[in-house]
Amino acid sequence: MRSPRPLLFVALAVAGVALSSCTGHVASEPSTAVAESPSPHGSPSATATPVPDSGPVEAFRAWWTAVRSSDTVAACGALTAGLQERMLTEYTASTGLEVEDCAELVRQSSLLYAAAGMSPDVDVAVVTEQGDDAVLDVTYASGDCGTVHLSHTTGVWMLTELSQECAAR
Repeated sequence: MRSPRPLLFVALAVAGVALSSCTGHVASEPSTAVAESPSPHGSPSATATPVPDSGPVEAFRAWWTAVRSSDTVAACGALTAGLQERMLTEYTASTGLEVEDCAELVRQSSLLYAAAGMSPDVDVAVVTEQGDDAVLDVTYASGDCGTVHLSHTTGVWMLTELSQECAAR
């Protein structure tokens, strides 16, 4: 998982994750409650269900903590189905390794981060937050950075887009 996008999958194996700004380190956040739903790959994929609301920064930090700890239900549940599919496709294209579903991607990414000794620290800053949409700038301890888009239309903040590029700095 490279930048947050490959679940930040691609560079994850190689280096680290992305996103920028400064607002602190990964904090332990409670996991989002999730329900299982079928994925196009045949195995269940997690989707978030409404829980007490927190902001987009806290939602991102909870997702990042879930990825790092291989909490597949919380990690996959924080991603829209479209983002899960795109991450699977990008992971396969960039690594040549096929993964069955989001849960497998999270498990592999968590193992790769641990094997590489990558720090879980991440700095997060709000770029914009308007109504049910938010954009965050994220910088991982590895120096990778990118943009995270979140939507609050399902009753919880869901990651809808992850980029691997740093915003103009």
